[in-house]
Amino acid sequence: MSRHEGHKALVGPLRKALRSADPDAIRNQLVDVFAPDAAIRLGHPIGGMAGPGELFERAHAPLLEALPDMERADFILMAGPCRSGGRPGDWIGIGGNVLGTFRAPWLGIPPTGKPVFMRYHEYLRVEDGRVVEMEGVWDIPQVMAQAGVLPTAPQLGVEWMCPGPSTGRGIVEDPFDGDAADASVRVVKDMLNDLKLGGADTPSRGLRGFWHPNAPWYGPTGIGTARGPEGIRDVALKQFRQGLSDNTRHLEEGVFFGDHDLVAFTGWPSGTATHSGDGFLGLAPTGRRVERRSLDFWRVEDGLIRENWVMIDMPDLFRQLGVDLFARMNALIGSGAAR
Repeated sequence: MSRHEGHKALVGPLRKALRSADPDAIRNQLVDVFAPDAAIRLGHPIGGMAGPGELFERAHAPLLEALPDMERADFILMAGPCRSGGRPGDWIGIGGNVLGTFRAPWLGIPPTGKPVFMRYHEYLRVEDGRVVEMEGVWDIPQVMAQAGVLPTAPQLGVEWMCPGPSTGRGIVEDPFDGDAADASVRVVKDMLNDLKLGGADTPSRGLRGFWHPNAPWYGPTGIGTARGPEGIRDVALKQFRQGLSDNTRHLEEGVFFGDHDLVAFTGWPSGTATHSGDGFLGLAPTGRRVERRSLDFWRVEDGLIRENWVMIDMPDLFRQLGVDLFARMNALIGSGAAR
């Protein structure tokens, strides 16, 4: 067993606990798996934490109170070494959907009494058999939308619960293959290096020659899901390229890692830009300089990107643009305009 297979085995009991809705089991497994001083960063408004105790109390416990039957259904589990100049080390990537019945308020979002789902992407750095660093984004606006209180302009893409890889092999169990992982990472890096050369007058840059014609692009709530290069262009790239200038992608400062046909990238931030044009997220230009936090997965097939799961910290992005999603949500609820 390679160390990367061992790292996936390390988080096995924790993954099982997170499916159980048992607070004690989840707390105990977090303590077993995470180093006591692990550096943890979750998206806005949960924020930064130190150690597994704080992770449980600030993140998991409130969600368990809101979703007493909560379970996490992982659709991706991969592991590998960092293949960029950012933060060297061994990483684990986990993605999936939280499922549960929304029984009590969470982050001010009113309960529906009905089942809800929320996508999560989390990347863990392992050192000496413990998780010492974690970055994660949960799609909180996805829960707002299901509760009828999402205070944003309509998204351009489709909203749905994202599936895992269409091969059914998102939970990678095969022995680690460094050559296959490197080949997959190279495809994604080449695409992103071409993508960053695009602008408002080159909307297809980064798409032609890199993507399968039917590739799904699973974006976060607020942007939505698209299909195929033209759909990705129209749903995501156009508004980014028309609304943002001086757009710098911090690819080498982030973390790339691969496992067979899967590739992961985390950047905190992954890019910086100036909000200078119309149409971005339905907002008038603010002139503000903003950072994007993103954690993405790709699946490569026959040298092309076949599937892409994109997670951006949308509440933090809106916050930087002067929009407090939670204050606007509360105003929406107070005015009786929700739902």
